[in-house]
Amino acid sequence: MWRSRIGASERRPQQGQAARLRTVERYIFRRVAIASLSAFAAILAVVWVTQAVTRIDFATGSAGSIGAFLTMMVLLTPQFVTLTLPFGLLIGTVNVLNAMNADSEMPVMAGSGIGRMAFARPVLIVAVALGATVFLVSHLVEPRANRAVRDIVTDLRTDLLATLIQDGRFTEVEDGLTIYVDRKDAGGRLSGVMIADKRNPETHLLQFAQEAVVDDSGDVSLLVLREGQLHRTEVATGQVSIIRFQSYAVDLARFGSATGSHTYLPHERETAYLLDPDANDPTLNTWPGLARGELHRRLSEWLYPILFALVALVLAGQPRSHRTTSIMTVVLAFGAGLGYRWGSYFAYNTIKIDGALFWLLYAVPLGGIALSVLMYLRGWTVAVPDRAMLAVQRFAGKLGGPSRAGAAAS
Repeated sequence: MWRSRIGASERRPQQGQAARLRTVERYIFRRVAIASLSAFAAILAVVWVTQAVTRIDFATGSAGSIGAFLTMMVLLTPQFVTLTLPFGLLIGTVNVLNAMNADSEMPVMAGSGIGRMAFARPVLIVAVALGATVFLVSHLVEPRANRAVRDIVTDLRTDLLATLIQDGRFTEVEDGLTIYVDRKDAGGRLSGVMIADKRNPETHLLQFAQEAVVDDSGDVSLLVLREGQLHRTEVATGQVSIIRFQSYAVDLARFGSATGSHTYLPHERETAYLLDPDANDPTLNTWPGLARGELHRRLSEWLYPILFALVALVLAGQPRSHRTTSIMTVVLAFGAGLGYRWGSYFAYNTIKIDGALFWLLYAVPLGGIALSVLMYLRGWTVAVPDRAMLAVQRFAGKLGGPSRAGAAAS
């Protein structure tokens, strides 16, 4: 009987400590989740507006083109989500941990015997949940949305003479495709037309015509060029062939791709296609490693929320008794996130040339995860040197000096 009483009394403190740990973890989980989603929404809004401004030319013209433009921007949102969601987690986690240090919550918890894993566990749970979201969006939602965007862009370009082309202006429809019209007459007749198409890396086309007209009478929309020339340049040899024509019809759907056919790029393909791509795909013939690079990009993308969560824990997850490094911690965290992202983009561009280097897409996040885990478990952190902090404070003081002086004088 005495042994049972002693065992019960020993279990009570252990049960109390476990309850405290669960309470602390739920508290951190709730704050990190809310802060991360808020930061993600803000970053996504900035990226969405920025991209909308760069594509605003698609909204010029008729009301139908404006509706297509808005639809296109909505369909681009999944692509922005996979990019901004890890950064939202990074900024949100750093802000929460900084606030807990500033309010002395983290030092008090650490002093009461709560270990660093109690801080890391809820953060990593949020990271895994967001990583699963990125994985699903990358494989299921983003490819279909990108393919729908391509269809919309092709339809817009089919009607580009009514929506984009302006008199006396060189209009870059896309990279490598430029159209110039000297004058748009009544009835849709065009005078002084020039089309420069350099999208095909092997052959460049340059077309001149005294006049042109759009023919929508058939199943396809045609741009009929009259009294002109077609200059075909072989890039490898520099040889130029010139063809004079009285009438020449161009399928406007050709402006959707460099090959004249409606083909999709690897980032617009389903994952199943990337696992077994078509050997005759013209894009993959030009860039043999592009399909493999896109496949492994999707397979590695979900690792970045976990990596960014660990970066936040390394930079802000240690108990601190001072508050001067909070702003610099956010700067360091954001800089580290950009550094890892630039590394992944470099790896992706390298794989376009040599598909055998696909492992680089895993080396960047997994290497960062291993380094961050080691630093966090060992208690290592990254801090700004005191001299640099003093220099920043002096600079900030100089910027705020005149306003404070003016306020004091008034």
